[in-house]
Amino acid sequence: MGGGNLKIYDRQSDVTSFYNCASIVVCLTNPLLAVETFGLTTLEAMSTGLPVIVPTQGGIAEMVEDGRNGYKINVQQLIVIEQCIQKILENRMLYSRLSENALKSSARFDNRHTLLRLIDILNL
Repeated sequence: MGGGNLKIYDRQSDVTSFYNCASIVVCLTNPLLAVETFGLTTLEAMSTGLPVIVPTQGGIAEMVEDGRNGYKINVQQLIVIEQCIQKILENRMLYSRLSENALKSSARFDNRHTLLRLIDILNL
C-alpha cells in the first residue's frame, strides 16, 4: 500500500529486514496525543546502528542524546525534521558518528546489562 516514496506495511512479526533496509528511523508520536514510555522501536533501530529522530518528551527521549546518537525534535516541526534528515543523510561523517553512538547507547539495554541492573535493584 502507498505511493510515491511512501510504503505502508501491516504489522510485522520480524522487523529485522526493515531495519536492514533503512538508513534512519523517525518516530513521530505526538506527545500531546500519546507518550512513548519506552520506545522499543527506537531501541531496536539503535541496536542496528541506525540514527534516530524522536519526540522531545517521554521515555523515548531519555534514550536519545541530542546530536550524539540521534536527535530530539518537536514532532510539530516537520520542516526541522526534514532538514535534520537531509543533514544526517548528506554528511557521511555525521552519519557514521551517530550510528556508532547509537550502537553503544543501545548496549545499555542488552540482556547482560539489564540483568545486572535488575539484580542491583533487587538487592537494595
